[in-house]
Amino acid sequence: MPKWLGVLMAMSLSLGGCTEGRPQPVPIQLNEDMCAFCRMAISEKRFAAEMINVDGEVFKFDDIGCMIRFVRMRQQKETARAFFVNDYHRRQWLEAERAFFVYARELRTPMDSHLVAFRERGAAEAFARDHRGQVLRWDDLWEKWDR
Repeated sequence: MPKWLGVLMAMSLSLGGCTEGRPQPVPIQLNEDMCAFCRMAISEKRFAAEMINVDGEVFKFDDIGCMIRFVRMRQQKETARAFFVNDYHRRQWLEAERAFFVYARELRTPMDSHLVAFRERGAAEAFARDHRGQVLRWDDLWEKWDR
């Protein structure tokens, strides 16, 4: 292989490490991982949430409300790189900023935040109708939700 080609390949590989991609959620180990806020074991994926800070540290939560309380108490909203929640029905991670949340007082969640998340607006609206709840977006949680 020509020397210049080897140098070019080495440069392109080293440049690849200079840009970080979007953070990805870390799998939850049910009944082993502990909530960073309330210290309870995370036992139900559909209620779980995560925050990844700018240092790459992952904080796992058993309830969306625990994540919000944790971030507020430690004033870490601006130092977070990503927030993830689970779709209530699919039990798959999604970025919290893209989720549709439902607050329904009759809904039981691990720490009684009464919050669940959905990927699609229609699913959230149907769930809210069935459970006498209210559909909220990510920014609404920081402005309106305080339980």
